[in-house]
Amino acid sequence: MPGSSHRGAAVAHQDTLERRSDFLRELRNTMSSWVYSKEKYKSLLDAELIERGKDLQNAVSHIQALVADKFRKGHPQGQFGELLLFNLLQHFFKAAPILRKMSITTNPAIERHGSDAIHYRPIGGKNVIFIGESKTYASKYRFKAALDDAVSSILTSFANFSVELGRFVYEDFIEDSLRDVSAKIKRNTLPNVVYELVCVISYQENENKKSGQTQAEIEQTIEKAINGNLSKYQNDYGNVDQGALSKIHFVIFPFWELDALLDGFDQ
Repeated sequence: MPGSSHRGAAVAHQDTLERRSDFLRELRNTMSSWVYSKEKYKSLLDAELIERGKDLQNAVSHIQALVADKFRKGHPQGQFGELLLFNLLQHFFKAAPILRKMSITTNPAIERHGSDAIHYRPIGGKNVIFIGESKTYASKYRFKAALDDAVSSILTSFANFSVELGRFVYEDFIEDSLRDVSAKIKRNTLPNVVYELVCVISYQENENKKSGQTQAEIEQTIEKAINGNLSKYQNDYGNVDQGALSKIHFVIFPFWELDALLDGFDQ
């Protein structure tokens, strides 16, 4: 499989038990960080504590409702993928969120287009900008479609980055310490910039059955599913920009019963 690096991820197991509920709960727990920075959350909480007579539970519940309003009910697939991308960019690449696509429609049922996230990390005197794309396919036998879609989308977003940058904002979710960097990226005044592209592909795995009598055996079947899909397409994408293709980091996340998991996410 072409690209800069390849990683696998999966829902954790404890012995033979899949910790699906824990995964969903922890993912949903990051929703407030996706919406608000620590400083913004604190300012909202302080204001609500005054408004609500220092009733902490009431104030926190109100903010949780504000966060939930940012997510579109009945359309979990795209948002699940974006939240997964948000977390994996930080987990694997230690890159902080710095710019996000602003809403360009008042219809919450319409998904936005273009790259899903822009994260940032200074590394060895270089300012590394991570352009992220997430694709989630719940349909059976659709890994190749998700892969093609992700590669096409991330390469298009990278090629049009200078144009697309005008649609990004740095608002409530940006930490104060990163606002100056965000502004410099928008103004094209940040020196020593290096771009990295990240595709997170989450999909319904059907060709490989997840099985095993121990945790190690189950994890081996998951690894086999990931490696099997990657090895199938070693010679693909020879007709695309090879320089840009060499920048892509692939994160492959197989799921079993993804439809049910997305329903749980949307609750």
